[in-house]
Amino acid sequence: MIKRCALLGLFLLLASCATVPVQTPEPEGPGSLERHARALAELTAWQVRGRAAISMPGQAGTVSMVWHQRGEHYNIELRAPWGAGTVKVDGGPSGVLLRTSAGVHEYAAAPRELLRRHSGLDLPLEALRYWLLGLPVPAVAAQPTLDSRGLLSELRQHGWRIRYLNYGEFAGLALPTRLFLTGEDIEVRIVVQEWMLDR
Repeated sequence: MIKRCALLGLFLLLASCATVPVQTPEPEGPGSLERHARALAELTAWQVRGRAAISMPGQAGTVSMVWHQRGEHYNIELRAPWGAGTVKVDGGPSGVLLRTSAGVHEYAAAPRELLRRHSGLDLPLEALRYWLLGLPVPAVAAQPTLDSRGLLSELRQHGWRIRYLNYGEFAGLALPTRLFLTGEDIEVRIVVQEWMLDR
């Protein structure tokens, strides 16, 4: 119980979430979401750095986030401000390992299970991999709303509502820089500070 509360405090440490102004790409016309998906499929790896402000009933806080995806394998690092602690998640098709600066070292079949157990947060990390890129999770029921460029402005999937508030241009691709995710009793605002893409 003490371990769980400490990790919940790590994720919900009070702080502010500054926005980063990013130039929005010019409209690309109808069908851009499909072209967007094909272009992203050609990437060998990508990395995103940013901040996530998490709000739950009676609690709110901000963490910095670094997500590195290479194929089906990923490394995620969440760090609370003022040296409060770090959570690292390393995973792939065979399972996921969660490590914290408090000494937790645990393996499970899925990251969502570990986060829920140790922090009380119910975040669909398997889906977030796609949502960060501005894509629905493949082969799963979704309700997308597209903007004038054919990119997602809103997505409803897995019981979540994801609003895409801004895109920026990185290596010729339009990628989200501000997202607002709403789930059951939780809201997550993500501000992307940097995208790094490997082709």
